[in-house]
Amino acid sequence: MSGKLLLKKNLIEYLVWVIPIRSIRNKIRIDSVYLKDLGYKINYNHYKNNIKNKKTFFVRNDWSVNENEFSQNVFFNLIKKYYINDLEISYKADIEYFGPVGKRYFLEHSKAKIKIFYTGECVSNNAIDSTWAQYSDNCINDVDLSLSFDRLDEDKYKNYVRFPVWISYNFYGILNNKDYTKDDIKKVIDNINNAKSKKNKFASLVASHDATNIRTQMYDKISKIDSINCPGKLFHNDDTLKQDFNNDKIEYLRDFKFNICPENTISDGYITEKLFDAFKSGCIPIYNGDENIELDLVNKNALLFFKKDEDNTAVIKEIEKLHKDDKLFDAFQKQVKIYDSMVDYLWERRVKILNRLETLINERLK
Repeated sequence: MSGKLLLKKNLIEYLVWVIPIRSIRNKIRIDSVYLKDLGYKINYNHYKNNIKNKKTFFVRNDWSVNENEFSQNVFFNLIKKYYINDLEISYKADIEYFGPVGKRYFLEHSKAKIKIFYTGECVSNNAIDSTWAQYSDNCINDVDLSLSFDRLDEDKYKNYVRFPVWISYNFYGILNNKDYTKDDIKKVIDNINNAKSKKNKFASLVASHDATNIRTQMYDKISKIDSINCPGKLFHNDDTLKQDFNNDKIEYLRDFKFNICPENTISDGYITEKLFDAFKSGCIPIYNGDENIELDLVNKNALLFFKKDEDNTAVIKEIEKLHKDDKLFDAFQKQVKIYDSMVDYLWERRVKILNRLETLINERLK
């Protein structure tokens, strides 16, 4: 975006700074979308003359509070690099990008020529944040391109592409690099399948909260086998993730045999990066989440399932047996984690999204 902003931060940032409790400040920042919108309007009046006759992009209902931060958006960079080289960021935009944060009002009243919705969060009715449930339909009837984790009929919903968050976490460039190939996908899969644990320590649990009590259940039962390292806010007993590994989670996890990695909630198709982080580091995942995992993409036998509010005696015995016997551990850990079928699946995701985006741009902005 050209020109100096009148507000270096959004208006809401100036209004909430006097509140001493950070959690309350953040809640107000996220929930007060109308106040946030006023700040965007003030900024727009300052820079609007610099973007006349240019195609424009804006992020709505997202974590960002200032237009400058939108330049990190993958779709902004993709469109600017390959389709509209002089694309600018503007409050009154031709293309608007929506996330599941804040009120749905702006999405439903948007006048943008192209509307994109993406969520990496679970927005089903059992989401840990009840406000996200207003986006449980993935906004299919309100946007031109919708990306989420739900397993929907993509032949029926032509504007929907399943794109769970673990894809962007692990397959960098799959959307915004036109030179990306199937070989790039295969290399990532091979690296995940070949990862080995150093087996220096028993198990880790990296988490900041336990909104659904599943982590407490897992910690209480599994810690009876051996000590569990917890570098996050939850059950904190280990500072090495920050001090020794500079918050590089994958390198940190390589020391461990097991990684306790439940999802925040269970919903069909909701798989995050947590499971893949364990695989990438060579850990055996102790998992709680959608038991379908990724259907024919991930080997269900390469992880251990812990079920909430159940006995779990069998899985606890299995963990203990693998922990005590290196040969058994190695045999379990060396299993294929990701099937080669993932190559074509991810390539199809890429092609569908890029084709849809290119069609929209050619039809509505050219």
